[in-house]
Amino acid sequence: MVAGGSRGLDLGRKERKELSCMVSVGERVVCIDPSIPILHLLGKKHTAAIIVVIGNTAGKRNFNEILNDIPFSSSTIIAGRLKELVRSGIVSRNETAGGISYSLTPMGSELRKIMIELFSYLDRK
Repeated sequence: MVAGGSRGLDLGRKERKELSCMVSVGERVVCIDPSIPILHLLGKKHTAAIIVVIGNTAGKRNFNEILNDIPFSSSTIIAGRLKELVRSGIVSRNETAGGISYSLTPMGSELRKIMIELFSYLDRK
């Protein structure tokens, strides 16, 4: 439930925005605004698959391995998503003499765990 309810009419714009970003979670109140850019990225085509595929191995994955593990994907979309994931801090891009590889950052690993739980839940429904 979003905090604020009908009281938002009595408040100024700034106060309404502060209240509108709040979600009640039991005893806690969480602001969702900082999460919106990440949620937007996660909703884009193949983003979830990229995160899951990179995390399927303990090591690093190169571009072609990622591309080959995601059916019906295109190199253009995968390359674009990887750039967005690197910029967002979910994936790290590693350059070595052997080439470029990708791995999950600690944030990416935590996010992957949450996504796997969500996928498992949805699979049971």
